[in-house]
Amino acid sequence: MGSRALILASLVVLGAGCARSLMHSSIVAKHGGHSDEAEMDFWGELANTRSVTNHDALHAVMLTFQVERTTSDFDVALASAREHGWVADDDALPALETARIGWIAKAICIETGIKGGVTMRVLGARERYAVRELNYRRWLNNMTPAQAVSGLQLIALLSEAEDFLIGAPSTNPEDLDR
Repeated sequence: MGSRALILASLVVLGAGCARSLMHSSIVAKHGGHSDEAEMDFWGELANTRSVTNHDALHAVMLTFQVERTTSDFDVALASAREHGWVADDDALPALETARIGWIAKAICIETGIKGGVTMRVLGARERYAVRELNYRRWLNNMTPAQAVSGLQLIALLSEAEDFLIGAPSTNPEDLDR
């Protein structure tokens, strides 16, 4: 009986370790306006945050790819993300939960037109393969789809995507030698 209790306690601890963190608020709640000043305040505060919420990440991705955002309401933004194929219909994405790099990478691959390797070309942009592609391109630092992302990581990743879209030269040291 004692070993069963130990096993059950271990499973509870392990299960709790897999849960995503919930933040108290989002930056969008403070700086989600549509003025240039609000946008600058949003990016400035995002750069200083250790863990980005889904709401903040979604706002940043929408700003980067110029997806029309008429409101700061998360449910409206999430519906738009689902329409664009960034987030699966059955994927629960709580606004204040820490954002997974997986859905962000998927959104970036879709919006930049990155096709990836054979598997991604056959199956389409899936979180796992999108993250692998962005790791391969060195836009990410060996991340896995479930990892949380900091504000600086998100800004750097979105900057790489913007540079790619405008055809700016790669900052990858291997590409500079070609």
